[in-house]
Amino acid sequence: MRAHRPVFTLFVIAVTPSLLSGQTPVPKTQSPASPATLHDLARRYYAWRDSSYPVSSSGQGLHTWDDRLTDYRMSAVRARRRHAIAVLADVKATRTTSWSPDDRVDWMLFRAQLEGVTFFDRVMQNEETNPQIYVGECSNAIFSLLKKDYAPRPVRARAALARMRAMPGLLAQGRMNLSRPVRLYAQLAIDAARSGDDLFTKSLMTLTDSLSDDERTEFGRARDSAVAALHGFADWLERHLGNMVAWRPMGKRTTTICCATCTCSRSTQARWRCWVKRSWPGSGLWKGC
Repeated sequence: MRAHRPVFTLFVIAVTPSLLSGQTPVPKTQSPASPATLHDLARRYYAWRDSSYPVSSSGQGLHTWDDRLTDYRMSAVRARRRHAIAVLADVKATRTTSWSPDDRVDWMLFRAQLEGVTFFDRVMQNEETNPQIYVGECSNAIFSLLKKDYAPRPVRARAALARMRAMPGLLAQGRMNLSRPVRLYAQLAIDAARSGDDLFTKSLMTLTDSLSDDERTEFGRARDSAVAALHGFADWLERHLGNMVAWRPMGKRTTTICCATCTCSRSTQARWRCWVKRSWPGSGLWKGC
């Protein structure tokens, strides 16, 4: 679920700078002093997130950056992680005792979203461990342009062309990032990379009927290069499977921390019920919370 207004949900969907050539500027934050400043911080955070993950944005219907892929250079990855930590720190430092129950619930849910982002950045470290994010970035970069007729076909075809041109570089960056790949994730990525040709060679080609001959020729070259890069990435993963670490669960302690911070946990729900009960005594509404 996306949030372009200060309406808060439980998680940020993340699972991103122009075709790996630049980095999205990281805005400065400050601790919100009022509900209005919290909403402003949330708006700025979501705008930053959306521009930082253009493929995810396309998939959710925001087509501002359809010609871009996520910047997965580790300098950009670390900058995004630091920014999420900084925003969370500002939100956690906020004094909300004088706020209304509604505003405090907004604060709590926004904090839970940020806790989820920073938790998975810190614990899972997908850029270093999970090859699926790179294969998924390539496939979703195309599928997000196909699943809805939101723009004329030539417009979407040119966006796809720009993204396909960037895919070999993205996958090369993925190889450099994967310092601790997990074998199970790699096996799933291999299967996905080798079974997705039809998306590029059949489904995507429905957008090219209005392109000029020269554009179709360039489109074909970029498509073939992207597909070859995906297969090469799968071959590289397969050669290194024997050296990869086995998958293991996070464990009870880590899962408990996740449930306690990244979602509306039992303690969070209890506090929520207390607010409702205190704000509307005798209504019985708190029993449904």
